[in-house]
Amino acid sequence: MLAQKGGSGKTTLAVHLAVEATVSGLRVLLVDIDPQASSTMWWRRRAAPAPELVQERGAGIAKLLTQARRSGYDLVVIDTAPHSSEESAICARLCDMVCVPSRPAILDLDAIGTSTEILAQAGTNATIVLNACPPPSRRGESRIVAEARQALEVYRVPVCEATVSQRATLAHALIDGRVARELEPGGKAAAEVARLWETLSGALGR
Repeated sequence: MLAQKGGSGKTTLAVHLAVEATVSGLRVLLVDIDPQASSTMWWRRRAAPAPELVQERGAGIAKLLTQARRSGYDLVVIDTAPHSSEESAICARLCDMVCVPSRPAILDLDAIGTSTEILAQAGTNATIVLNACPPPSRRGESRIVAEARQALEVYRVPVCEATVSQRATLAHALIDGRVARELEPGGKAAAEVARLWETLSGALGR
């Protein structure tokens, strides 16, 4: 998870996807390289033993990934720090896929340029995930989401078909170390995260 702008929802998506992958039967390691340690604080409040979590810095990621393979992990989810181009670039070069979360607001879309520059240099498979979107109506995506998709075409990075809406459940679940599917099973937030995981895991060939 890579985003050079703060407030994109990077940590929220990282922990939700890590749990979703665990539920699907994978052994998952969540890696927190953000000095703010938001994923770590969530994990310490968590009662369930999975996913497992470690803290690391960008320079140690290559060694950590090698150890994770040897230890039998199926998936590593890395929560990177905003405004840390060097560490983000290291992770981008080493990962199979980079997800760039962004709100659909214009200032957030403008800020993606820095992230896409890192991706271009790394040459890594990537996708932009529109997060904290207005919930869709019966007619489909909101106008602002459709306009965001159009605006993002300039960066030539695929935009994920699945989006995640701004829903209170996503934030409330994190208070005691849970995620949306554990706080509100069958809810809309849980369904959107499940669809996002299904889309990303398909792109990874799982």
